[in-house]
Amino acid sequence: METKNIKARVDGIAVLDSQRRFEYLDQSFASLYGYQASSDLIGKPWAETFALPQVERFEEELLPAMEDQQKWTGVISGLKRDGVKLAQQISVFQLQKDKLVFLVKNIAPKGRSVFKVGRPEYNWPEAIESTPDIVAIISPDYEIEKINSTGAKKLGMTASEIEGEKCYEVVHRLASPIQGCPCKQAIEACEAGIGEVAEDGTNYVVTAFPLVDETEELTAFLHTVTGAGKNIPSELKACEFFIRELAKLKDKDDIYPFLLHSIREVLEPAKITLYEQNPEGLECSLQRGYRRKMVGEKLYRSGTGARVEALKNDRSIYIPDVETSENFIRYDPEVKCEFVAPISSSERRFGVLDIRKLESDSITPSERNLIEIMASEVGKVLEDLSRSQSD
Repeated sequence: METKNIKARVDGIAVLDSQRRFEYLDQSFASLYGYQASSDLIGKPWAETFALPQVERFEEELLPAMEDQQKWTGVISGLKRDGVKLAQQISVFQLQKDKLVFLVKNIAPKGRSVFKVGRPEYNWPEAIESTPDIVAIISPDYEIEKINSTGAKKLGMTASEIEGEKCYEVVHRLASPIQGCPCKQAIEACEAGIGEVAEDGTNYVVTAFPLVDETEELTAFLHTVTGAGKNIPSELKACEFFIRELAKLKDKDDIYPFLLHSIREVLEPAKITLYEQNPEGLECSLQRGYRRKMVGEKLYRSGTGARVEALKNDRSIYIPDVETSENFIRYDPEVKCEFVAPISSSERRFGVLDIRKLESDSITPSERNLIEIMASEVGKVLEDLSRSQSD
């Protein structure tokens, strides 16, 4: 189910009220700390999931930061119900009336070499690093349930005037959601989205992240709006150009070379191979950056390794240091880092991209996001082409 992919980069989401008690949390947050249901934590204090020293640290560092920036990010120790401690990265946003939104990501134990990444459209975007102007929780009916003080001020209203109103009416002064609205995607498809919109001459990066209950039903979504000024994020510029040019191509023999060329523009220098799926597994059909011939190489479905696993699970795999992994590339010892992304649509898997670099951990989260988007968009175009050819 796609909801499982949604939590690939954020392991849990919770909202705390002004008394620092859990007002909302998704099922994955509850499970993260050893609780069977989210209702087990509703109404309980944050000390249930964070040890006393961490709570004291929150009060000393987090709360003062909330007054100035409405955001705090740090590494802390979470506390499971059975007393086991978890190393975690926490991002906290402030809502109106001192409510806090917690985004929790577990930090893999030292020595773990493979980090699996979900599709970018399902993930909380790592490209957003600056403090959002607006943080809000919005219902499936597009009603603003909560909004932070910065967002209310930016809209020229009080939080009480905004809460309960339709977001597209208050923000965009329209009778329906704007075209390409990430919120619409979150509501209708239960998929997180990132996009860029212009309002009153200013560019904004907007995100929408579904909040689901223990039955996997959408209850609301977390929405952020970050002013980008006149400088559109480079990731969005690259995505827009790639998608625009990709739409002009009508043949696989043109699409795949364009994909590899675009990735090398982002990651130069890099070694890249493209493997297409066949009845037996995978077969290399394109290569860039290799001296030796790779085209024609076959990988069988019964085999192991990052490329086969990425195809089987339809999930990207990032290996920041191949020397410490069981997937060590023995025949290419100069390679230190590998990223494999599936080329697929919602209906079909076409193959995988295998990207290798000479420095350890040298493909950034933003670059991985961008590659995943490119591969995903190619999968969608190939699916559309295959349908049109069969009609």
